[in-house]
Amino acid sequence: MIQGLLTRPVTDAVVRPFVTKISGSLHQDGPSFESVDNAKPIACFGVLRGTGDVMSRVKDFYYFDHAYMFGERHGNSKIFGERIYRLTKNYQHIREIKKLKKSDYERIEKYQPHVKYEDFKYDGKYILICELSEFAKEFYKAHNWLDDTIKEIKKYTRKEIVVRKKEDKSNLKKQINQAYAVVSFQSTVCIDAVLSGVPSFTSKYSMGVPVSLQDFSLINDPLYPMDRKPWINSLLANQFTMTEISNGTAWKAVNDTHS
Repeated sequence: MIQGLLTRPVTDAVVRPFVTKISGSLHQDGPSFESVDNAKPIACFGVLRGTGDVMSRVKDFYYFDHAYMFGERHGNSKIFGERIYRLTKNYQHIREIKKLKKSDYERIEKYQPHVKYEDFKYDGKYILICELSEFAKEFYKAHNWLDDTIKEIKKYTRKEIVVRKKEDKSNLKKQINQAYAVVSFQSTVCIDAVLSGVPSFTSKYSMGVPVSLQDFSLINDPLYPMDRKPWINSLLANQFTMTEISNGTAWKAVNDTHS
């Protein structure tokens, strides 16, 4: 039986219907969640308020977070009129291109008219590095990632390096379009970059692994993935509307694609 971790109303509204649809149990004794049976799977949203610790204790976990595409965090999607969230099993991100079923293709068909693949850009001005959040630094023990990354890149190129701080509110799309390459740890910014035709470098924890490089010695010879659509489809197949979360579609789909 799956166990849902309740931490605050806005995220409980996602976990609760997912768990109750399949007759699971709900636990609200965070941050330690002592009532959780570590031998049974859990469902949670994010890695804060004790959920990250429980994820490290159990064999299987179902992890909710903000959507890969077309979401508005906890607001309704401007295109689809309801909230959308990503859901993955045993990882925070899907890091490979999954083989999809007919039902997956049918479910993600609604997104296809809104996905835009821009031509590749080869003459960007700088290398854009996107800073981690404080929460990500702590969870991944990556406090020195930014400094280490800059130092490593400078070994191989004289191109300008621009760091985008986490709190930066300037136009991200414009900044990406002017970049030679975008470097991120596990941010969804890599999706924007690849769709914009800008090469991506990521860590091994990123959803961008299938279409990005991790070796900075190749910074002057980045990857321009020939076919971006299978990767995008795989990401879209691992995000769900609240209707799909509530009616059991998300549960069935994530178990099918991770079998």
